Amino acid sequence: MNKVLTDSQIEQFMELGWVKVEEAFPRTLALECQDFLWEQLRRYEVDRNDKVTWKPPLMFMKENFRSLSFDQCHTERLGDAIEDLIGPDRWRQKVAWNGETDRNYPGWGWWPVNFNLGADESWSVPATGWHWDGSHFRHYVDAPDQGLLCLCIFSEIGPHGGGTLIAEGSHQVVARYLAAKPEGMDPHEAIAECNVRHPWLAALTGRADDSFLAGANRVEKFMTNTFTDVHGTKLRVLEATSSPGDVFLCHPFLYHTSSQNHSGVTRFLCNRTTPLKERMNFDRIDGSTYSPLELSIKRALKL
Repeated sequence: MNKVLTDSQIEQFMELGWVKVEEAFPRTLALECQDFLWEQLRRYEVDRNDKVTWKPPLMFMKENFRSLSFDQCHTERLGDAIEDLIGPDRWRQKVAWNGETDRNYPGWGWWPVNFNLGADESWSVPATGWHWDGSHFRHYVDAPDQGLLCLCIFSEIGPHGGGTLIAEGSHQVVARYLAAKPEGMDPHEAIAECNVRHPWLAALTGRADDSFLAGANRVEKFMTNTFTDVHGTKLRVLEATSSPGDVFLCHPFLYHTSSQNHSGVTRFLCNRTTPLKERMNFDRIDGSTYSPLELSIKRALKL
């Protein structure tokens, strides 16, 4: 039985590769954390009140942080939503997350701080930066290392405000690709090869000529129009707008990239993982229940 997500939200996750949990933690806490982050940026000579210091346009703070406010963002609502997708008692960090005894919470990071990326250019769908996460491990279709990609939001993100661009349906393409590579793949090699092999991804990532949906600009090609591939997978780019305290729970195979920020408002988010205790199982014969994460891959592989 679902604790947070509705059946339609779980179906959306399996089909499109993402679901947004609104107010996964309180807005007030998210803004307190944002204040903390601005203070950390002072170490990089970034002044919250002086936009001249907001350089580079997209800054990566490769750090994990903890504070009282961050610890309080580990809410029951967020934890239960995660387990609605990966299955109960299959999350490696669950004990630390509950933390009633030692408060051994994991930190929050890393931080791609988007001050004003591409603010001086017309807003469009980029051809660069598209990837799925997990540079620190070898990728298999059943790998437990990522679990989910959690995009945790600590600022207001409106249209053209630097929201992550998500390639809906791409997790199905990656699942099929990895299933054909039982020996596993280096993630950089896998992404490069996947980009070339799939016609929509090739066009999205600039590996194909302009004949793909000729006559349309990149927003029309990839956001307005939905492309259906030979396997019946529907693919489209979505701009992830949100508010402080929202969390996007994304499939570990979902393609995504940064977008331009025309808003004048700095975008704060961090990427979290929810590693699994064991490899995913697509052939459960012990009577245990498939998780929606496992079912999404089974569906893509038509198992």
